[in-house]
Amino acid sequence: MTRIRQSAGQATRDRRFVGPAESFRAYCQLIRLPNLFTAAADVLAGFFLCHSPITPESLSFLWPLVFAGVTFYAAGVVLNDWVDREIDARERPQRPIPSGFVPASMAFWLGWGFLMVAVVLSAYVAWRAGTVRPILVALFLAAAIVVYNFVMKKTFLGPAVMGTCRGINFVLGTTLSPWNCAWLPLPVGMAVYVAGITAFARTEADTPHRGWLAGGLATMMAGLAIITGYAVTAERFVIDSWRWYALLGILAGWMLLRGIWVLAAPSPARVQRLVTQAVMGIIILDAAVVFTAHGPLGALPVLALILPATWAGRWIAST
Repeated sequence: MTRIRQSAGQATRDRRFVGPAESFRAYCQLIRLPNLFTAAADVLAGFFLCHSPITPESLSFLWPLVFAGVTFYAAGVVLNDWVDREIDARERPQRPIPSGFVPASMAFWLGWGFLMVAVVLSAYVAWRAGTVRPILVALFLAAAIVVYNFVMKKTFLGPAVMGTCRGINFVLGTTLSPWNCAWLPLPVGMAVYVAGITAFARTEADTPHRGWLAGGLATMMAGLAIITGYAVTAERFVIDSWRWYALLGILAGWMLLRGIWVLAAPSPARVQRLVTQAVMGIIILDAAVVFTAHGPLGALPVLALILPATWAGRWIAST
């Protein structure tokens, strides 16, 4: 016990000399900075999908929605780390909260603060646009985030709830237009895809379980197949459908090969690498969605988000 107290005291003394750069990096890790760009891509894809042509007036509603989607994501991952703080203290002591760089109380209030900001931004858009859809979807998303972190996270259904959060975030971008059932394969497929990523990543901290890995990979493939089905339901497709099938096929083939590579010799490093690539693949999926509605020039701004996401990923882990 004395040794533990001495170690804790030494850690406290060491943290007194931590500079602002180290503290900033810890907070960037807490909010998963690289992944925030994928949340922005979801909202952008949903927005561009249902707005053609894009007008200055519609763009004035876009940015609050994008920031709402990003802050919803930040809220979710911060609360996730707060809930996992005791497990991380044993398995991943280098993470922001157990390492002491971010106090647990600060993370708790920061997570709830992000959640409130996201809801307020959505309410602002709803008020300006004269429709309740943005705030209703935002409240559903906030509830899903809370349910995942505080109720379902450690259950078998945890990955499904996590995927649902991502699907709702995509829907948030569409809330300024009446809902069209033709879009349904996109948020549903995105939800299934992210549920697969979550299941795949479940045992990344220790010895990966082949059952979870295989199930997660199969779920990811199912999600991509559902998204591919959008070519059948879409009412407006400005590109040849074979381009859509080819793009989704290439992405699915790449993920499948990487998944088999992980299954051949499971290790935390391999799992984390595939999870990072799969999460970054969300930006490509969102850009592909915009590609179907606005062509290559419309998709470029969304696809460009992969550049800052990749840059941030060089010094901040995505998982």
